[in-house]
Parts: sequence; C-alpha cells; structure tokens
Amino acid sequence: MFYVLAPYPLCVTTMLLPNPGFGDSEALTDEVEIKRAMDGTIRSYVKTKNDRRKLQWTFSLARNKSLELRAFIQAYFASRIKVVDHNGVTWIGHFVNNPFEFELKEKAAPAIAPMPRGEIAAITIEFEGVKNA
Repeated sequence: MFYVLAPYPLCVTTMLLPNPGFGDSEALTDEVEIKRAMDGTIRSYVKTKNDRRKLQWTFSLARNKSLELRAFIQAYFASRIKVVDHNGVTWIGHFVNNPFEFELKEKAAPAIAPMPRGEIAAITIEFEGVKNA
C-alpha cells in the first residue's frame, strides 16, 4: 500500500492509495553549472540540494478514489506531506505538479447503487522531498 499523510508533522489526514504502476522513478535534484572565465578556462560547479530527490508515480484509480485524491490535493497542496511508498520508504516533501491532470482510461458502466462501476482515472504525481530515516 501507498500512504500519504498531511500536513506534516501533525498528520491530520491519511490517505491510502494502491501501489503505483510500473515505471515509477527517483532522481537527484542536483544541478551542474559550467562557467567560462575571460581567459578561456572552464570551471564546473555542482549545486547540491541537501539530498532532495524528485519522485514520480503513476496511479490507476477508480472514480471515487480519484475524487478523494483530488480533494486531498486541493486541501494540502501547499503543505509539507509525508509519503510512505510501496517499498516502505518514508519521504517528507511537497507535490510538484501544476496542474494535476486526471486522465480517464475506461468509461463507466451502469451503476450498482450507490457505487459507480468501471470508470478508471490515471494520474501521475511528481513529488520532491528527502528520505526520512
């Protein structure tokens, strides 16, 4: 399971998500800057960002879960968020996406009261944060 808690550190709201699809990624946020002096010498500088990582997950969610995620994002977009991913690693950081785009993958079938059936939405979430020990 995938846990998203907000606002960190008080964590008032907890949301459970299914495991993300294949192809999730983790990358450093460091930057390399190349400078050239007037005499032609080249120097490179590496800007580190305190072990921050950029993570990307793609979820396929049923309609009700996608509406729940949308409400969570609207409520806590600007807050620090704690994420416990499907690998059991805890991250503290912020969502980076703007805007969040839900893409409908499957259309709905006739409902069985009170739940709609069959509608599947996909969303890719980008998250930037540090690993919490």
